[in-house]
Amino acid sequence: MYKKCLSAVLSSALAFMLSTSVHAGKDNKLTKEDKIYGLSLYWKEARDNFAYFDQVPDLDFDAAYQSFIPRVLATESDYEYYRELMRFNALLKDGHTNVFLPKGLAQGQLDWPNIGLYEANKEAVVISTSQTLQHKIPLGSILLKVNDIDLATYLKDSVMPYIASSTEHILWHSAVKDALDGKPGTQVKLTLTTPQGEIKSLTLVRDSNLRKSADPEDSKPISLTRPSSNGELLEFKWLEKGMGYLALNGFHDKQILADFYAVLDDIRKAKSLIIDLRFNGGGDSLIAAEILSHFSKTELKGAIWKTRKHIAAYKAWGKFDVKYQEYANDNAWKSGDMEVFPANDNPIIVPTYVLTSRDTASAAEDFLIYADPLPHFTLIGEKTYGSTGQPIFFDLPGGGSFRICTKRDTYPDGREFVGYGIIPDVLMTITAQRLIAEEDFMLKEAISRLR
Repeated sequence: MYKKCLSAVLSSALAFMLSTSVHAGKDNKLTKEDKIYGLSLYWKEARDNFAYFDQVPDLDFDAAYQSFIPRVLATESDYEYYRELMRFNALLKDGHTNVFLPKGLAQGQLDWPNIGLYEANKEAVVISTSQTLQHKIPLGSILLKVNDIDLATYLKDSVMPYIASSTEHILWHSAVKDALDGKPGTQVKLTLTTPQGEIKSLTLVRDSNLRKSADPEDSKPISLTRPSSNGELLEFKWLEKGMGYLALNGFHDKQILADFYAVLDDIRKAKSLIIDLRFNGGGDSLIAAEILSHFSKTELKGAIWKTRKHIAAYKAWGKFDVKYQEYANDNAWKSGDMEVFPANDNPIIVPTYVLTSRDTASAAEDFLIYADPLPHFTLIGEKTYGSTGQPIFFDLPGGGSFRICTKRDTYPDGREFVGYGIIPDVLMTITAQRLIAEEDFMLKEAISRLR
């Protein structure tokens, strides 16, 4: 009786949700002039300020802009328009260059089945599911096909074209996470292989948000346990006698400096140390440098950088004077000074392993740039996010916005890491088997090596 009643409630709610979604989709507040202006503003600012055109050598950006004019004019809703802008933006393949939807615009436009996926070595592993689905889709199952299309083809054709990413591994990570997104109430067919090797096919409804409101208890996920931060900016603890563990989970808040100095005396007692940056998405590189200065005998050298330079008269002269030709070719640059941070007295020089992951990004990557020469530091884990820089922000018609990366950073010796990620000394790969084992294998390996 309960299931029948719940089904009726879900059907009724779904019908309402779909009707409001369709109505919202036709609510096109943007005029054709707005749409052209927004696309043109993005094209203009990216063309003048973007720092990484050389990393997309096959892209004719002007021709792409022209091809998107009829595409944006053909959109039937503001949401569809912004999706086209996101697709245009993704051509630049940069993690610090993005289009952001107006607040609330996506409401009623997106949903997914009640399962969570995680990318592991280019496989989509089921890491969470609902109480109801756990018997049909065991945790650790691997998604093989979506709507009878093999996973790689489906992601490359239907998901990746909208994702702005500097690196291939983050592109795959994001695409797997979003693989099952679609219009609320629509169906998606999945073909999976279970951990026992059984091939299963089933069709699910994209109704996760609806079910959360209709039956919160059923929506509570059953999940594989994975390494995570403690939710604080900083965590310090002893793993065993003399071996300390310091997690730096974000450089976006100066509070982490106060937290660090509060435990600094304890850290000094360590005979060996693990610094965990796996959950650090960045923030202020100077905060990162200040913390790191307590682990170095010498001054710290940060990234060198450059940004594009425009002088209108030079650009005009460059049409007939080779001296100014780089301006005419939009390839003039201004270099900035390297950030140098002094070392602190009484530095902590002990064997130190630094844990990295795909989520180690931006200022956390700058931390690793500063740390690169330190002989007592060893990096272990995954390649980092591979994106940093200084974005410039602009407003778009309808309440959205976009940002363009204007600053190009490299190692002090000129080595590139944006577009590639920082490769650790000990590279470790997340696999389906390691996810199913529910062990922190990176931390375990670091502990073993320090012993």
